[in-house]
Amino acid sequence: MQLFLVFLSATVLFTKATSTLRFNRKSRQASKGQPVIPLIPYWIPGLYHLFPFLRNTAEFPLAVIERYGWERPIKFKAAGQTFTVVANPRHIVAIYKNSRFLSSRSITERAAKYVLGIPPDVIPFYQADDSGMAAEVRKGSKVTQENRILYQQAHTAQKFLASPYLEPLIQRYTDMFRDSVEALRIGTDWVEYPDLYKFCQITSTRANIEAMMGSKILELNPNLVEDFWYAKNFAPDYFRGLPRWLAPNIYSARDRILEPIKKWHNYAFAHGDHTNTGPQDPDWDPIWGSKYAKVREQYMLKMKPLTPHIRAAEDWGLMFGANGNTAQVVFWYLFEALKDHKLAERMMKEAASCISEQGDVNAANLAAQPLLQSAYAEVLRLRVSILVSRVVEYQDITFDGHNVRQGEYILMPTDAVHFNVEAWTQAGRPPKIPLDRFDAERFLVPTEDGPEFNQDGLAGLWTPFGGGDRMCPGRHLAKLEMLVTFAYLFSAYDVELKPGISVDEVQCNRNYAAFGSLPPNRAVPFRIKRKSKGGIVVGGVNP
Repeated sequence: MQLFLVFLSATVLFTKATSTLRFNRKSRQASKGQPVIPLIPYWIPGLYHLFPFLRNTAEFPLAVIERYGWERPIKFKAAGQTFTVVANPRHIVAIYKNSRFLSSRSITERAAKYVLGIPPDVIPFYQADDSGMAAEVRKGSKVTQENRILYQQAHTAQKFLASPYLEPLIQRYTDMFRDSVEALRIGTDWVEYPDLYKFCQITSTRANIEAMMGSKILELNPNLVEDFWYAKNFAPDYFRGLPRWLAPNIYSARDRILEPIKKWHNYAFAHGDHTNTGPQDPDWDPIWGSKYAKVREQYMLKMKPLTPHIRAAEDWGLMFGANGNTAQVVFWYLFEALKDHKLAERMMKEAASCISEQGDVNAANLAAQPLLQSAYAEVLRLRVSILVSRVVEYQDITFDGHNVRQGEYILMPTDAVHFNVEAWTQAGRPPKIPLDRFDAERFLVPTEDGPEFNQDGLAGLWTPFGGGDRMCPGRHLAKLEMLVTFAYLFSAYDVELKPGISVDEVQCNRNYAAFGSLPPNRAVPFRIKRKSKGGIVVGGVNP
């Protein structure tokens, strides 16, 4: 036994020493301009970096960049799988230009299995879709057009979350958000609430669900919004793939959201029409909601493996994707305005220019205001953390001379670029305020006509929505929801943080790092009262 331990120790030390020597040699080659991607040192042959990666999958790639640098790509391995970590904005842009050779199937399949709860016997149906993102099935793929589940998910979202379908969506969201706040019956006397984030969750999520999926689903299930957030808060646990016996509470939370969706489906099929999605048909109805929700149902019904249970799981995914990141960034947008009265006044001055004498707001004009846009972009830079993952699926790719082989993964943590002072300085945007602090003017540049919102030179540096042909399709809607929510609340109500709150103690909850928008780490009490005049309805949209 002692001899075995000596042998094991010697093997581990030898492996560490030789892998370090190889890493240093390739690093020197890379520093001389040779397009090599060094593999970071490791202790255990065959397993490589498996254990530290499994211990903290979300943070490990970021730790690799912090230790070994951001300018060159770096490799690590988890058993037989190779990962290339990229944090150079120039490389990120080049990788997204290779999107036709990449896929996000692996993360989609993991989400389907662990977040949505798709049964194991149906997962191969998702795995089989190698048809690509183009309108025509990729050459060599055997998937039929009607079974292109991954393509349909992406294509339908890209189409129905953009103009001309975006305008009625934001119209409906604004109406519903206003109704949600009005239902609280807030008068001209101050009313205190214990948590601004929960206020945003309840009001904005309810409005979003109703705009996208109709009002009937909420009528049938009065606790739907609360149940949604209870389940959604387990997102990191779902992605870890914990078995049901080990974490029964997180799966019972998911079951609790699936049953109301099935109940809605049963009612909608009996009393509604999911086929009326033509140009002359209504953009929304109370039973099925938007055309987006209806078209999703249309293509799912053509896919034989998608049973009623699985279609309900897919709509839990729709709810998750449409709402899971919005309330957080709405909170941070409002919070930054509330903690700086002068900033709030400047932001409302821009918003007021978009509100007519009748109280209507032109959302397209709202989305074109320089300070409002800059504050929006800064909230996403500071408060969104994503580990963007792509698989080199169809053939090897090359970026800046570096080769990544087919079957390998590319990981691009947004935190690695959003907080990189050196990269921002090289891009001609040296931070006037540190990147770990909020700067509402970070995306403004001076012009003869005054400050202008400008993101020139920031390709690969500002990536809260990912990039390439799988860039978040809901980005336009999310932006408008943030701006309209701010404009409505601050024009119709006086809103203040509760006196005595320490705003510096309100930080992002890093437990959700790499999974999207970050919630606050604590409750933020506030008070609100109605202004003597106020209230808006939305106008045109053309982002």
